[in-house]
Amino acid sequence: MKVRNTVADDLQGARVLITTGSYSGSEGICLGKTADGKAWAISPDGVAAILNLQFERDFGLLVDLSADPERN
Repeated sequence: MKVRNTVADDLQGARVLITTGSYSGSEGICLGKTADGKAWAISPDGVAAILNLQFERDFGLLVDLSADPERN
């Protein structure tokens, strides 16, 4: 029986932090799976680029840990 990874399956629309490449350290938004289903399309904030990245290798989810996002 295959267990579904619900976090990795539901990344579309999520805020992310890019951890590799020229946009490392930048925040962005996940646009969804790439056509081949092997990566995720990520749009870094403030640019018109779309990157094909691997979850947990090239980017991770941003988490709001406080009630006031300005304090994160």
